[in-house]
Amino acid sequence: MTGKSTLRRALFTGAAATTAMVVFLPQAAQAGGMDLIEVRPYERVVINDRFVMGLLPEGEQNYVVTSPEYYDEEIEAAKSYPGSSIRPNSVGAGVYGEDGEIVLIEGVWRLDEGVPFIAVAPEGDELSYGAQPVALRHEDGWGTFYFDPAAWEIEGTDTYTIIATDADGDVFSEFEVSLDG
Repeated sequence: MTGKSTLRRALFTGAAATTAMVVFLPQAAQAGGMDLIEVRPYERVVINDRFVMGLLPEGEQNYVVTSPEYYDEEIEAAKSYPGSSIRPNSVGAGVYGEDGEIVLIEGVWRLDEGVPFIAVAPEGDELSYGAQPVALRHEDGWGTFYFDPAAWEIEGTDTYTIIATDADGDVFSEFEVSLDG
C-alpha cells in the first residue's frame, strides 16, 4: 500500500445545463485536438500505466475505466450493467484524484451527429487541452473520452472546466469538475 488514496467523482450535464454564450480561448492558446480512436467491443485502451478503458456494446453508453490488472474482471462485471444512459447531446464526466489533485478525467459523450471536440481547461491556466475521444467501430452517436493531466505535465490542479463542441463548433455542454464536489 502506498498510502495514497484515489477518489472518483462523476458529473453529468447536457445542453439544458449549458449557457448559450461561451467565450473560447484564442486558437493559439489551445493545445491538442485529438483524432478519434475507434475500438472493437471490450478492446483495451491504454490511458497510461495506471489506467485503461474499455467500451461495451451491452447497455447504453457502457464503459469501464480501471487499473490494468482488474480490466478483464471489470469488463465481465460491466456486461450486466445498464451503462451511463446519458441524454442526447450531452457529456458525463468523472475524475480520479490523488493527494489533492486530479490525476485523470474520463467521461462519456452522446451526440446526434459526429464526434465532439472536448476541451479541458485547468483552473488558472491560460491553455485548454484536447481530451482523447474513443468510440466503438460501427456504432454512431456515443463514445468516451479521457484526459491525463500528467501527459501534459499539469500538476497540482483540482478543478477543470470541460467544454464540448459539435462538428460546427457550437457548444453543447460546459461544466466544471473538481475534487471538492
